[in-house]
Amino acid sequence: MRFLHTADWHLGRQIRGRSRVSEFEAVLTEIKDIAVSEDVDVVLVAGDIWDTNSPSPESDRLLFSALREFVAHEIEVVLIAGNHDSAHKLDAIGKLSELLNVHTQAYVKGHDKGGIIRITRDNVQAEIAAIPWIPDGKALDAIDVLSDTVKNRGIYQDFVEGIYKNVVKGYTSNSVHLLMGHVFVDGALLADIEGSERRLHIDVAYGVDKARLPQEPQYLALGHIHHPQEILGTPNGSAAYAGSILQLDFGEREQQKIVRIIDLEPGLPAKTRLIPLTSGKPLVELKGTPEEVLAKSEKNENKNAYIRAVLEVDAPEPGMAQKMRDSAAGIVDIRLDYDRIEENISTVSLQDLKPEELFVRYYQEQHGTIPSDELLALFREILGEVVSTE
Repeated sequence: MRFLHTADWHLGRQIRGRSRVSEFEAVLTEIKDIAVSEDVDVVLVAGDIWDTNSPSPESDRLLFSALREFVAHEIEVVLIAGNHDSAHKLDAIGKLSELLNVHTQAYVKGHDKGGIIRITRDNVQAEIAAIPWIPDGKALDAIDVLSDTVKNRGIYQDFVEGIYKNVVKGYTSNSVHLLMGHVFVDGALLADIEGSERRLHIDVAYGVDKARLPQEPQYLALGHIHHPQEILGTPNGSAAYAGSILQLDFGEREQQKIVRIIDLEPGLPAKTRLIPLTSGKPLVELKGTPEEVLAKSEKNENKNAYIRAVLEVDAPEPGMAQKMRDSAAGIVDIRLDYDRIEENISTVSLQDLKPEELFVRYYQEQHGTIPSDELLALFREILGEVVSTE
């Protein structure tokens, strides 16, 4: 049986307030076209389908349109809930979508309570241990899955390991065996720059040792980390993150987005290969003076990109950010690079300072430099109006 592994769609994600609907439409169509051309039996979506647990109608439209295309080409789909998703919403969708061979797993379930999704195609049965995101400490419905001994440990790794091992107990012989999980495996490569991964769920408390993953599945289809990668050294020898389908923030710039094609036969090692995705605008970072950045933004390779501008300036200048955005449509994020004044400004009690002194100290703390004479004059004018009104 042939599978397409994808994850972290994050439908509805914007970039600095700009809609990316057309990009999502293009990349979902590209994934559908790959699935059709590769004669895929099942598409696996390993969590974070939406960007928020209260997705907009437009985000739902993107999802339903994609699912409709897969159904029309007789491709089955399995979706599990990620930490960004509403489990209640996904479960409600599944009540109807299962009639169309779109299977959802919104809650953690034991192997004897629906934890394994079974799909049969051409006399081959796939058994998919479908395990959504497990919140720290609570382990979702683990109270119904685990023994009292495991429950009382209270350690996230123990919860996850116990749940994963419980679910794969439901495997039977002469089937192909997969596990879908939305989880952070220790050692996975994260983006180097802020904004890409939401670090609330990526720290020691939420990490799972790869050695504690089950060895029974022939392939572990993982979601949660946006950087596509294989996890080496797992007990089963074949585990990977599909990564996100677009470069979602500047921490993901230069990442090649992909889907994974997985071929499985009962009892044999998985055969995997990558297919790059080409849809969506690239994210780039341009550094230099404002004039240099604008010149670089006009180069062909940057004209269709979202741009983070890192401006080398002497000091902050009022209106500079808007001026740059007006000059280059692709600039969506602006950072200033200048020498900041390092000074201890907490030695004087704030109540002893006059309003203008307070403003200067606040500005210095925020920007690392003192305000310009023009800005101080404007402050005095506004302060005078306030005092006069009072």
